[in-house]
Amino acid sequence: MYNVDQKAISKLAREDVDFNTCTMIVALVSIRTPWKNIVKNIEAVKKFGSKAKPLNNKSKNKGYKYIRTHAKQLHETIFNNYMTIEEKLVALTDIPNIGYAKAGFILQLCLGKVGCIDCHNASKHGVDLLKLTTGKNASLALKLKKAKEYVEVCKAAGGSKKLWNDWCKDRYESSLENKSGEPFTSARQVSALHLEAVVTLSR
Repeated sequence: MYNVDQKAISKLAREDVDFNTCTMIVALVSIRTPWKNIVKNIEAVKKFGSKAKPLNNKSKNKGYKYIRTHAKQLHETIFNNYMTIEEKLVALTDIPNIGYAKAGFILQLCLGKVGCIDCHNASKHGVDLLKLTTGKNASLALKLKKAKEYVEVCKAAGGSKKLWNDWCKDRYESSLENKSGEPFTSARQVSALHLEAVVTLSR
């Protein structure tokens, strides 16, 4: 799953600023949203932009506008060969509504590094997400320290590839137990939605 979908996203994001922008927006829109709805929500964003219902949250809306405004700079940051992963994580948290988890998701999508310790993974791996947060006014030194701790958490959980594949399997299995709505057809479908969502927005 990871070797197909993540690799495709990474290649396109590296080559195309606009595609990379769409990748970041997908990560933003996915916050606290059922993954099954990701393509539907992205279609709404494509049609209505900042006025889309999935961006009704004030902070998420600011994040969308920030990504659109700073697209080129963010692309250069993500693919900068001279910045550490921790520095990239910190830079991405300048996007409103993006913390280390979704910054890690962006780097997972675009670089195949780090990963997303969302509420599901935090519970699974016994991670206290509150210990991996900083205020916007925190010192750079503290932000980099927390970013390093976040990277270590992702490594301890198995790394980017394992986090991706396990998350897709977990979401599929969880959907089979959920009596509301149709379950995913497979873990493969869960993974493929990552690429489908970004491509949908980029068309």
